[in-house]
Amino acid sequence: DVSSAASDVYKRQGADAVRYLAGNARLGVDTAIDEKVYKIGKRLVTKIFNASKFVLSQTAEVHPITAELDRAFVSELRGLVEQTTESLEGFDHAHALMDTESFFWSRFSDTYIELGKARARSEEAGDAAARGSAVAGLRLGLNLLLRLFAPFMPYITEEVWSWAFAEESGHSSIHRASWPRVEELQEIAEPADAGSLEMAVLAQTAINKAKADAQVGMGREVESLTLAAAPATIERLRPVLSDVLAATRCGEHRLTTRDDLEEETFEVTEARFVERD
Repeated sequence: DVSSAASDVYKRQGADAVRYLAGNARLGVDTAIDEKVYKIGKRLVTKIFNASKFVLSQTAEVHPITAELDRAFVSELRGLVEQTTESLEGFDHAHALMDTESFFWSRFSDTYIELGKARARSEEAGDAAARGSAVAGLRLGLNLLLRLFAPFMPYITEEVWSWAFAEESGHSSIHRASWPRVEELQEIAEPADAGSLEMAVLAQTAINKAKADAQVGMGREVESLTLAAAPATIERLRPVLSDVLAATRCGEHRLTTRDDLEEETFEVTEARFVERD
């Protein structure tokens, strides 16, 4: 019967995957049951779990969010909060989920975490403020993203919330916590360049492409590297360069200007990689 069939779906796919499919259904549009969408939802649940475990395992002395990369991430997070709030107020829940999911993958888990994790782990003398800024940025991003996902993925977000944020916020359940507001981020200064995170992502992508072209793993250390870009692009990269170099495990490096390259374009012109035994 219908009830047993529904029960079977929940057992096979998981409640959050089913909610994910429902969240993607647009009002007034017929929605087909698609096993592929369930799989996407289950993959998202797994990624939220793993990313959350990593972020909450990072500890540091309490410091404000001051590093350029972290402030640039928060600036983009502000935009996401505004977009999703506007979508939900307009009864467009599917768009709110789409924007949150896209940001989670493209700006948080696959970029900001990768770019900031070396600084979050740094134990070098004099790095306390920079490390604290990275950890604070990661935890803030996770906190807000969990609340944005909560209406659509209630179980994984509740689980992760219970690990730390329930006690820190005073809300035992994420579903009793408030919806994210941009006012929560007002004490964090705007970045010097709103595109700093994008500059870091583009430079990281260029270095990773050089690794792929050389057929070495993404984790391979770079002995030396020359990175070329237009003069203005090089200057925009400098405030976040240390995070890019750490994320790509790059040692010696040289920046060179090329007038023939388009703005916001990077090219690795020389790279030597550490030999593996």
